[in-house]
Amino acid sequence: MGELSDSSLTDSEAMLRSIVDSAVDGIIVIDAHGRIERFNRAAERLFGHSAADVIGKNVSVLMPEPYASEHDGYIARYLKTGEQRIIGSGREVAGRRKDGTVFPIHLAVGEMMFAGERKFTGIVHDLSARVRMEAQLREQAALVRLGEMAAVIAHEVKNPLAAVRGAIQVIGKRLPPEGRDAAVVGEIIERIDGLDQLVKDLLLFARPPQPRPLAVGVREALDATAALLAQDAAHKDVRIDVSGAPARVMADPELLKIIFINLFVNSAQAMRGAGVIKVSVGQADGDCEIAVADAGPGIPVEIRDKLFSPFVTTKARGTGLGLSTVKRLVEAHHGRISVESPEKGGTVVTVWLPLAAA
Repeated sequence: MGELSDSSLTDSEAMLRSIVDSAVDGIIVIDAHGRIERFNRAAERLFGHSAADVIGKNVSVLMPEPYASEHDGYIARYLKTGEQRIIGSGREVAGRRKDGTVFPIHLAVGEMMFAGERKFTGIVHDLSARVRMEAQLREQAALVRLGEMAAVIAHEVKNPLAAVRGAIQVIGKRLPPEGRDAAVVGEIIERIDGLDQLVKDLLLFARPPQPRPLAVGVREALDATAALLAQDAAHKDVRIDVSGAPARVMADPELLKIIFINLFVNSAQAMRGAGVIKVSVGQADGDCEIAVADAGPGIPVEIRDKLFSPFVTTKARGTGLGLSTVKRLVEAHHGRISVESPEKGGTVVTVWLPLAAA
């Protein structure tokens, strides 16, 4: 009889272990001192630690600051006062993976007594996908509002701007060309043109046109855009070198030019209007890969993660809409974009676009 009981107990433990290890969510068991005793396979996948790495360690190894430093205090306060703040319920907190990245989780904590000892069980659910979706929904809602605002601005500002510019030009023609007043008029017109371009950029970002994809030669589009940039006196000392094999992508030719001209202008301005922009064309994972590299000072770390957000810029007089507009246009073509800034300096913007069928 005793042997049967031992066997049954062993079978029950094996079944329990199997259930815990097959659970979709992470399950972590700690003792009253915060030491990890169980760490199932889902928790291994979630946090990047193996069970062998963390068993016996304090559970704070899975937490970012300030939670890591405060966790033992939470347990001590509960054991002393019985005040429950998270036990018996769930809340959204942050977890820390083995590589140091912080991610959102839902944590539900339960308490149990086992062999006369108090244990705590945490069930961890990764919220990263939900948080990304919520961020996308907020961004889409914000873009809708921005589009409405841009339409109003275009109607209320663009036409009056054109009228003001025309009137200033008439006045300017009546002034001696070598006089100081003529220079002031020229500055006014330049500022009006800058404001007009801002309105255009805002409209393009807020309401980008739907692409009409055709099979477009990438080298030809790059060369045409480079020739267009060369016509601007502000970039006369910038040279664009294009290398790589010919490739054809499915893209709207006019929107492709907007993508490339924005990237070229950004690179030229980063190099203060003088230097070489190196463009390489290749293939990666079935897409056409276009890398645009400049020899500028690079991008400060503090704004690198915000580069594709509207109105974020490293320029003194930039609108901060260039790269965010490029990203929207690239994604409208079912492509993707990334920015890297090596420690040695310079910036590389890489765009991937779908290849046209051969």
